[in-house]
Amino acid sequence: MTPRITIVTGFLGSGKTTLLRALLERGAGRRLALVVNEIGQTGFDGPTLGRVGGPPLVELTGGCICCAAGSDFLVAVEELIALADPEQIVVETTGLAEPGGMIRQARAAGLPLDAVVAVAAADGLAAALAASPVAAWQLRAADILVLSKADLVGPTEIAVAQARLRVLNPRAPIIPAVCGAVDPQMLFGPRLSVTDPPAVPGHLGRDGFDSFVWASDTPLRRAALVAAMGALPPQIYRAKGVVHCGDAPWPDEVHYVGGRLELTAFRLHTPARPLNRLALIGAGAAEAREMISALLDSCAEESERATAWAVRYRELF
Repeated sequence: MTPRITIVTGFLGSGKTTLLRALLERGAGRRLALVVNEIGQTGFDGPTLGRVGGPPLVELTGGCICCAAGSDFLVAVEELIALADPEQIVVETTGLAEPGGMIRQARAAGLPLDAVVAVAAADGLAAALAASPVAAWQLRAADILVLSKADLVGPTEIAVAQARLRVLNPRAPIIPAVCGAVDPQMLFGPRLSVTDPPAVPGHLGRDGFDSFVWASDTPLRRAALVAAMGALPPQIYRAKGVVHCGDAPWPDEVHYVGGRLELTAFRLHTPARPLNRLALIGAGAAEAREMISALLDSCAEESERATAWAVRYRELF
């Protein structure tokens, strides 16, 4: 039986991966497989979900599957069907994906399409809508709206966000969520819309968003890193990745969205190479690459402390 496709979309940093991680931790009640799409050449969400364990996963990097990587998406679906015979394939789009293109890809391949789930951050909805028209396209296309990070704002802000979502999409139910916790059965079901979004060719070029990856192999000074992230130029909307700081043996996941930084420690079972790797995304991000790279390079631990840390790090494995 051909698996059904559920599309999870939402703007940069809205909480898509957190939603999927919570889904995997709670259990979906069916055989799942995942396709995770990253806008840059390096993927981070796939390894993050892989640490949770569970269903097979294919990560596609280097472009949106709504346009540039569409054929790769179909190959990934075929691979997952052959490998795992899933009942449901959940597709996490990039934060800049135009969902209509993804819907058309599924229909053209004859894949049965279930709901389009769009994630919007309660603390960042206004900023996302201001950053790119893609954010509104994603919300209008949704059958289900998940209002994530509901614990980061008060009741008034929740009500304002819900009202704004309702203007953009009068038909989709709105589900507030904390840490991605949503009843899995609420995410699966048929499309509610009778029409698909129109095509928007070349949307990435018009938005002006691009990305680059910074990497280094020296542990960082945590205070310097926090200061550097706070000093990123305003065109950097999103940053994510993994870093090692000299004050701890284990790495931190880095999530930076619209000026808000979150570092979350986790344990590795094999040594990381490189130690630090961040993807930075924004309008004209590549133009600021040299300046930002120098800023992050300046966070490196002093040589003597870095050498002592490296000895302890090797002993962990």
